Amino acid sequence: MAKRTVPVTRVYYGWIIVAAMIAIGGMTMIITGPTFSLFIDPMQEDLGFSTQLFGWANTARILTAAVSGLYIGKLLDRHGPRILLAIAGSVTALVAISMGFFHPAWWLIGGFMAMGLVAMQGPASFYTSPSVAKWFVRDRAKALGILSIAAPAGLIFGFPATEWIIDKHGWETGWVVMGVASIVVIIPVSLIFLRRQPEDIGLLPDGDVPSEEESTGDALVSGASTEHQWTRAEAIRTREFWQLSTVFSLFVLATNSMLIFRVVHFVSNGVDPSLIAWGAGSAQLGAILGAVTMGRQVAFAGLERLSALNILVMVACFVLTVSMATPLMMIVAMYTWSWSNNMNGALQGTLFASYFGRRHAGAIRSVSLTTNMLFAAAAAPLAGYVNDATGSFNAIWWPMIGVLLLSAFLMATSKPPKLRVKATA
Repeated sequence: MAKRTVPVTRVYYGWIIVAAMIAIGGMTMIITGPTFSLFIDPMQEDLGFSTQLFGWANTARILTAAVSGLYIGKLLDRHGPRILLAIAGSVTALVAISMGFFHPAWWLIGGFMAMGLVAMQGPASFYTSPSVAKWFVRDRAKALGILSIAAPAGLIFGFPATEWIIDKHGWETGWVVMGVASIVVIIPVSLIFLRRQPEDIGLLPDGDVPSEEESTGDALVSGASTEHQWTRAEAIRTREFWQLSTVFSLFVLATNSMLIFRVVHFVSNGVDPSLIAWGAGSAQLGAILGAVTMGRQVAFAGLERLSALNILVMVACFVLTVSMATPLMMIVAMYTWSWSNNMNGALQGTLFASYFGRRHAGAIRSVSLTTNMLFAAAAAPLAGYVNDATGSFNAIWWPMIGVLLLSAFLMATSKPPKLRVKATA
């Protein structure tokens, strides 16, 4: 068999995977993240679309990704992210470009469903986190923490750039530029740099050097780590899997009830929109700081305790947001939101890989992420309904603080699963 090759590098290739996934995740965040909100007003003005239509488009993408992710996770474990992400990037790019030329209301929902079918949602978490987890064991928390830079970095650069393009050249051009940027970034980075796992190119996780007896392919696989490599069927039969999935599903239920309504809430409470924009942008720097130091935080506090503390940071954000009385409280709420929300994704990926191993990380994470996304899809409509019925988001956000506290308790009491060894005669 011919030896597989990769671009020549003097550093462990896993870090090249991390850098590539940051570029891809950041680009995907620009297309499928909060920048979408910048298109709503101009498209409504020109096309007469209702606000509800945009909400249904986003929900359609989330629900479609929740279903397709179950299959993509298995494909990711079997074939790696290289071709899958190139295809997903192509679909996403074509949808974005089409939005600039083709404007019927049904296509807004249909195009977003197409992106969901290839699981392009947020920073492409279905692909990025499980793929990086396969390259690390000892340095996994550090690697996944650095990977989480993708989302805030994408927002820092993509949000103002997209706003400028729409303002100067129109929303149609904005869609086309995002699509072209996706082609330029996602497709070549995927095809040139991405690989499935270190054993495929004769390496071990974390850049460890194999001994002579471990130089064969089979020995590399068996000697890669001492972790037990759970299959998806084994993992989903454990209480620990569903406890972790419940923790993060409750977290996204709470945060998605606030995600698209925070700015409206702050403006209605008299905060200047320009100050809100500054607070949201500068808060991404705090998220990046949390990302690059996550490895040290895990070493100091432990995965479960740090994850529980991170959820409590979001509790503080909710309290500050609901009881906001000064612009300073808004800014602190923005910083706590960015820190906790960004850390959550990295900690989630680290926990699942640490509990269940890296070999089937894509398939196992896909089940949990699908559960998360079903909760996320329900949160915003629920918050909107409560606000319409009561005239205030406080009626939903105060109970969501209780949801977050339950999530933190379940996280603090979580423990890795134990192998159940069958007795032999």
